[in-house]
Order: sequence, then structure tokens, then C-alpha cells
Amino acid sequence: METFRSIPIFSECEAVHLQLLAFSAVRETFSTGDVVMQQDRLGAAAYLILSGEVLLSTVEAGPIGTAGPGAMLGEVAMIGDRPYSITATAAEPVAAVRIDRELFMRVAGEFPEFGRAVFSILARKLDTAMGELEITRQSFETARSFKSL
Repeated sequence: METFRSIPIFSECEAVHLQLLAFSAVRETFSTGDVVMQQDRLGAAAYLILSGEVLLSTVEAGPIGTAGPGAMLGEVAMIGDRPYSITATAAEPVAAVRIDRELFMRVAGEFPEFGRAVFSILARKLDTAMGELEITRQSFETARSFKSL
């Protein structure tokens, strides 16, 4: 449960709700080369990496990084019922906890305070990302205006 609390989207959730998720989630193991989640497939689950390392990639960019113990993958796709934006492949044997969308939504529905806490954190995360995107856009606009001089 403490591992769940260390995940930013769960940091403000009550212990009883995290215990429910932790006890109801499914532990999975992946061998080297196994795909944990595939870009463009519907995000039916999120994965909390307990041990091992996964390689992260996209079709467009190729390899983009790695994730290890404590990383939560696919949570936005799982919650939003959207496709995964990346592929995660086991670089070595990996142990993970799978949180299915159905489980997450059931807990959020039965415990509205849990849902509010998670969605509040996701909204702040989105606001931060949008602000960073705007700064990047402005930088490109500035660079483009200098180039045309």
C-alpha cells in the first residue's frame, strides 16, 4: 500500500482505498522481451512496476526511456478509457501490479472521495503539462520569428 501512496496520482488518497486497490489488483510477471503494454491498444489497465526495468518507446520516436520500480504506467489511458500512448517492453524480468479499469472505476464509484482525490491530481498534472506546452510553443514562435529576420 505504501508503494501506491508514493505514486503521485494516489498521494492524497486515504489508506483504506489504497489497501482496497492493493489487495484487489493482480500481480503479474513478465520475461525479458515481453510487452507489458502496447501503444495504440485500449488502456484497460495501469501497471505499477515492482521490480525490474521496462523499455519505453513509441512508433514515432522509437526508444524514449526506461521505467523501474515505483513507476506507474498507463494510468491516464486506463482512467480515460483511451489507447496507450507508449509501448513498455520488459528489459529484464519484471514484476508488476495490474490495476484493471473496472476495479479502479468501482473503487472511484463506491468511494467518491477517492475519485475526487485522483481526478484532482490528474487535473493539476494536465494543467502543468498544458503550461509547459504553451511555453514550448512560445519558444518555437520566438525562434521562428528570429529565423525570418
